[in-house]
Amino acid sequence: MITEEFEPTTDTVEEEASVEACTKCTACNTVCPVARSTDIFRGPKALGPDMERFRSPQEAAVTPGLDLCSGCKLCEVTCPSQVSIQEYIRRAQNQGAREKGRSLRDWVLGRTRLLGKLGSMTAPLANFGNSNPLFRVLMERFVGIHRRRPLPKYQWLTFERWFRRHPRPVKPRRKVAYFYGCWVNYNDRRLGERAVAVLERNGIEVVVPRQQCCGIPAVVNSNMDLARRYGQENVRHLTPIVEEMDIVASSTSCGLMLKHDYGHLLEIPGSERLGAKTYDIMEYLWMLHEAGELDLNFETVPMRLLYHAPCHLKSHGIGYPAMRLLKLIPGVKLEEVDEGCCGISGTFGVKVEKYDLSMKIGSRLFAAVKAAGSDQVLADCETCRMQVEHGTGATSAHPLEILARAYGHG
Repeated sequence: MITEEFEPTTDTVEEEASVEACTKCTACNTVCPVARSTDIFRGPKALGPDMERFRSPQEAAVTPGLDLCSGCKLCEVTCPSQVSIQEYIRRAQNQGAREKGRSLRDWVLGRTRLLGKLGSMTAPLANFGNSNPLFRVLMERFVGIHRRRPLPKYQWLTFERWFRRHPRPVKPRRKVAYFYGCWVNYNDRRLGERAVAVLERNGIEVVVPRQQCCGIPAVVNSNMDLARRYGQENVRHLTPIVEEMDIVASSTSCGLMLKHDYGHLLEIPGSERLGAKTYDIMEYLWMLHEAGELDLNFETVPMRLLYHAPCHLKSHGIGYPAMRLLKLIPGVKLEEVDEGCCGISGTFGVKVEKYDLSMKIGSRLFAAVKAAGSDQVLADCETCRMQVEHGTGATSAHPLEILARAYGHG
């Protein structure tokens, strides 16, 4: 394990403070992408710590505007008092959903792995339906998914099945467990293939343990009880593994759940050890570089690239390891596009009543990307990449794909 031998220089998310630590400075409101885009949303301070002082298990938790919180977590990143604003809002949303009931749409969107299994088994039919205008009108009418929102394509050959056929490297220096997530397994197997290729190029054997959905789709669809069940399953499967190796995740949101939210938001017993041994894959590769173990024999990649930092990556508190890594590659010209949240926030921007708001939130980013005219836009989060492509027409990729290309995996 690299973490037993090398002291990482990255920060970790600090312990949160209680609601009484909120000084009403409104720093959270100034960075909230939803509050900046609509007057309907009362802001994280009002719906988080302010309302929390008056909530009790016996009282209704449904507050006007509460469901407009997109879950980006920028409020928590900014709060000078380390108040867990998002956790208060999420718990209130969950209690409200228990009281008033959940819609069919939120039930479906909270079960990404089930949706992925069905979509993968019927990939040609599912992909046809998701792109068919008539079907999308019906989906909007009866399910509440906006007809203009592009939906990810499903692939018949999942990452799990591909990996079972993948030959193991000979005499690896290390082992690492890969938390690939629903996206890689059902929608983007090639990203998982490249993650394995990059790690193996650096002498690391990849292990793919049994795993469940990380649970964040259930959290953002007001079903923390379901997310806790998923999290408990993952803790049960992964905890024995972290005694032997680190865990890496290629999705910033999945990694954040394992690192932080299992212990803090979902309060799953025994999750602390799992969180302490989980790393974003670009963070892990940068740690390898700092330990002098990253293979720097890169091929030239002549590309002008823009990098968009996802909101959940900022919550990791690790800076932007992808930018640091890609600047090591000859030929890469990389700039950050610092125009805030892209607006989609997972399934938030998929919903019919939130689609326009999500596009408004992302409008500054879209304008900056169009003005830059780069070859590709990079983002560590899969739904950020979907949103940027939808809002700009540009192509997007995970930063890992550029690293894989520099190693000869085009």
